[in-house]
Amino acid sequence: MEDHKVLDEYYTKKFINIYKYITDEYSEILTKLDITIEDRDYSNSEFDKINSKLIRMRKNIEFLNSKNIDNILFMKLLDLFDKIEADYNL
Repeated sequence: MEDHKVLDEYYTKKFINIYKYITDEYSEILTKLDITIEDRDYSNSEFDKINSKLIRMRKNIEFLNSKNIDNILFMKLLDLFDKIEADYNL
């Protein structure tokens, strides 16, 4: 029964505020990647989806270049998501 509660909370409990970490510079990158971060709390599942999408994009430098995304800034964005994970003990 406890396993179901933990799994349910993973998908439904919204407590991660990504928006407060996003600067204009990061917002511009996310917009170019068609990722919208709203001013609300996200569930762990929602956070993981966004983070996984960013991690997969890291390997596609040609795609990032085609979107005019600076590789160093993109890596800093990934670092930011690592910080969010640490801040929320995810």
